[in-house]
Amino acid sequence: MVWRKKDMTAGRREIATMLVALEKQAREAAHLAEKAHSHASRDSYAGYFQFRAKVEEFQALIALIEERLTRMEDMHMAELNARFRQLDTAMLIMLVRTSTRFYDMLKESTALPLGARELFLPELRTLTDIRDRLMEEPEHAEQMIPGVAQALEDALATVAELIERAPSLPDFSQKQAR
Repeated sequence: MVWRKKDMTAGRREIATMLVALEKQAREAAHLAEKAHSHASRDSYAGYFQFRAKVEEFQALIALIEERLTRMEDMHMAELNARFRQLDTAMLIMLVRTSTRFYDMLKESTALPLGARELFLPELRTLTDIRDRLMEEPEHAEQMIPGVAQALEDALATVAELIERAPSLPDFSQKQAR
């Protein structure tokens, strides 16, 4: 029994440490989101893709923390779980807002870069996953700022439109004639 209590304490400490890392990731993502917003006005995609890379790191850490939280059964875990949900919600809101601004800027563009379709398909998948997650967890959606769910739907529609008009990468594979 004593070893189990030590194990639970170590688990709480580990989750608390991961939450601190998650907060750091969120701050870095917020900085990159601002950078993406300013770069988007200059038709630059670099800032947005740096932001998306940070979001992917954040999502990987989210998955790890969720897995750890499901294994812990303790009254004190409620506080850690609440902080985790708060950070997760903040990142979702940031992702939707940044994506919406970025895609609205692209929507106005008359020409999209070669290979844009291949860049947008994973974005569509990510935004769809977020929407599905919100639909699965209504309590999570209630924490969202009003209008974010609609902004997500708008972003999905915009990305789908962009995919339709975006050029694909050329296929340089050699087709052998017979």
